[in-house]
Amino acid sequence: MSSAVVVTPGRRLGLTQEYEPGSGTYARNGMIYASILGLRKTKQPSETSQDDLSQTQEKPTIYVERRNTKYAIPVIGSEVLARVVRINPRAASVAIMMVDSAPCQEEFQGVVRVQDIRATEKDLVQMISSFRPGDIIRAEIISLGDQRSYYLSTTKNEHGVVFAQSDAGNSMIPISWEEMQDPKTQAVEKRKCAKPMSVCSFCLAKVIRLLVLIVKQGPIPGHIAFIMDGNRRYARKSHMEKVSGGHFAGFKKLSTVLEWCKELGISNVSVFAFAINNFNRSSEEVSALMDLAEEKLIELANRSISENNRYLRIRVAGNMDLLPERVVKSAKYAEEVTKDANVMTLNVCFPYSATDEISSAIGKVVEDVEAGVLKASSIDESALEKRLKIPGPDLDILVRTSGEIRFSNYMLWQSAKMAYIQFVDVYWPEFSFFHMFKVLVSWQMALTNINKRKAQMGLPVARS
Repeated sequence: MSSAVVVTPGRRLGLTQEYEPGSGTYARNGMIYASILGLRKTKQPSETSQDDLSQTQEKPTIYVERRNTKYAIPVIGSEVLARVVRINPRAASVAIMMVDSAPCQEEFQGVVRVQDIRATEKDLVQMISSFRPGDIIRAEIISLGDQRSYYLSTTKNEHGVVFAQSDAGNSMIPISWEEMQDPKTQAVEKRKCAKPMSVCSFCLAKVIRLLVLIVKQGPIPGHIAFIMDGNRRYARKSHMEKVSGGHFAGFKKLSTVLEWCKELGISNVSVFAFAINNFNRSSEEVSALMDLAEEKLIELANRSISENNRYLRIRVAGNMDLLPERVVKSAKYAEEVTKDANVMTLNVCFPYSATDEISSAIGKVVEDVEAGVLKASSIDESALEKRLKIPGPDLDILVRTSGEIRFSNYMLWQSAKMAYIQFVDVYWPEFSFFHMFKVLVSWQMALTNINKRKAQMGLPVARS
């Protein structure tokens, strides 16, 4: 059986000449498509009996396996999120993915006719200017088609496209009810947009829930790290009086990212909060960062212990000797009150550098040998690794924001063990779930090759 890949309804899986369509799929015009959210898998034909040797060899079966979760079934009047599969001048065919915030249990197809796109000037509506394949739309079910098909409407202001990618592959934002813009290329494309207010709040939350569901159909990284770069440039871009405003915005983004990781089931998160060489910055900025760290470490810890499940354990990984005593007290408090949490661990690298981490680990090895705790003959890679400031598990993904393509002396030891590196061209406070989604899906698609290379190097492989 082959390794699994996450697929969404309408995704092409293969040719009918090469595969037999199995559960969770359908065939049309010689192609096999996914009809549900789940894992794409193939099953090899069983051994052919002697009586069937004269018959044509059976083809492998391709199917989509769904994981257990809460489901809903669409009815007339339901509000749905759907993915546009294809369009023609008269109608758009869509795959219904969520009904009133819950995923569908079975395969449900929908159709948005050109007369059901807008409430006014229907004779002027063009399908190509309203929807494109791959768009995610918010719509209302207005009538039944057949047993597995529904007619949808986007005539209400709050209905229409809520997520789309430009021709350049970037996530677009609505700039009017009929236009979306690529924030990178500035290119404008026609769409029938959902009301911006809806996109920015209620509807956006639904889209994020859908994307979380899609990601969770596949393997989830056990350890993800972030180089939270771009706070100062974000402050200047936003015309803030002080760069400390950018650092405050960066902390708010960290809180949001931790919530995403909690929803996704990522159990270990490491963040580069302050580099040792950052002490070379202006005394005003360093002092503001120390104030922020003192306050926010306590805030994060208190927020964690206020949760019934005490989900977040905080570890401060860095050279504590360089910190003011007041910040050290906050760090020790955060570590102490959250030490029993076992759902997620946050490694706050502060103040940190990879060279300091490695040299410190070497020093501990020497101390342990001199103390008789470690035999000189037992010194190996694992002995050094156990004494690093950032413990396991192995790092799966390293993300750096701001567009800079460098490691900045961060987690060099951990990254060398086949971590998946992603450089995202956006300032840290602007890092969105759509960026996170792209990183995770990209890692899932690359995981098979990563595991092969890890196996060749004798390293533990991630679950695929």
